[in-house]
Amino acid sequence: MISIAAIAAFCLGVTSQAAIIVPRQAAYSTDSGLAGQTIYMPSTVPANVKLPVIVWGVGGCSDSGTATAEFHQELASYGFLVIVNNGPTSRGTVAADTLVTAANWAEKVAGTGKYASVDKSRIAVAGWSCGGLQAYTVANDPRWVTIGIFSSGQLDASQSVPVASKIVKPIFYFLGGNGDPAQTPGTRDYGNLPKTTPAWIGTDNKGHGHSGTGTFTAPAIKTAAVRWAQWLLRGNTTAATFFTNNAEATKAGWTGISSQSLDKIAVTPI
Repeated sequence: MISIAAIAAFCLGVTSQAAIIVPRQAAYSTDSGLAGQTIYMPSTVPANVKLPVIVWGVGGCSDSGTATAEFHQELASYGFLVIVNNGPTSRGTVAADTLVTAANWAEKVAGTGKYASVDKSRIAVAGWSCGGLQAYTVANDPRWVTIGIFSSGQLDASQSVPVASKIVKPIFYFLGGNGDPAQTPGTRDYGNLPKTTPAWIGTDNKGHGHSGTGTFTAPAIKTAAVRWAQWLLRGNTTAATFFTNNAEATKAGWTGISSQSLDKIAVTPI
């Protein structure tokens, strides 16, 4: 395992309905059973804490597994196993089925060895840019609890309805603003979702790397991603308010906020 310095992160407020998860040092590693992917997890996991899983599609479908390491460390530090679908230094192109491969591996190793705390019943799929399109590609996998689309969307407008209209799992869109080429596609996809599909969309106007003016190190995107994961995967009802009343999201700089059917989301706290 390659040790990485602890992230300076604040502790999220939580309710009595969910375990208190204090951010811990997170590190990344590889595993011979999951060749070509990068694994992030807390360096130490308390005995009573379970780690839900987030499988992530990289930008360009070819970024290295450490291209946005700080962002993935942040997620992992709050009690998640994050699997990024490319190796730590690889820039080779990866296919969407690597996300399914990651989920298969997580199910296999959950409860064993250093993965004893992994909760295979709570798996999310997400991705940035091309990786977001990969998340769409495998969106019908029944194991996903939720889908995260980060600065991504169907660039071909004719594909928006065929793809978005089939999404039934809770899906959250984190977009980068008018300077980001994924802004219009992502917004269009959100508009084409079934109205019964729980969904949220917001823009932080940071570009997320597409525009060259924003990165995944920005506090707004890290905070929103952590809140999404804590609510949808851990059942943290305090984290849920980031999306249900939007006061915190607005304060953090998110604009263009819209949501639908969030009242349908029910997650048993862990």
